[in-house]
Amino acid sequence: MEMKKCPHCGANIAADAERCYVCKQWISDGNIVTSDKPQEFLPVLLFEYFWGVFGIHRFFTGNIPIGVAQLLTFGGCGIWAYIDFIMICFNKFKDAQGRLLRNYSPNIGITAFVISLIPFVLAIFLVIAVFMAVFLAEVK
Repeated sequence: MEMKKCPHCGANIAADAERCYVCKQWISDGNIVTSDKPQEFLPVLLFEYFWGVFGIHRFFTGNIPIGVAQLLTFGGCGIWAYIDFIMICFNKFKDAQGRLLRNYSPNIGITAFVISLIPFVLAIFLVIAVFMAVFLAEVK
């Protein structure tokens, strides 16, 4: 079996491989047509973060029917959009052909997820603070 080196990590892979099994990067040689590759991770993450309730990330990855459903329901009132965001952050989101996103970066994905938790933590803190203020006002 003929082997070649991955241009990204240098691992030995099969000569006809389209993706490196070590670093999971797509091998961009003349054999792969750009339109046959799945979408990049970062643009999909940014589309979902800024326009997720409108389903723009679903349109971008070719999931037109689901994109229309998200557009009409405002991302399932935000819940469906946030679930998609979590799936993108942890590389579980798939395009219309069932392929994972290309060039996934765990550092960016996990960081984006942790940053997205800040509003929830602040909201919980505010609810507890209001509850404590009301409770302490009644005790006096």
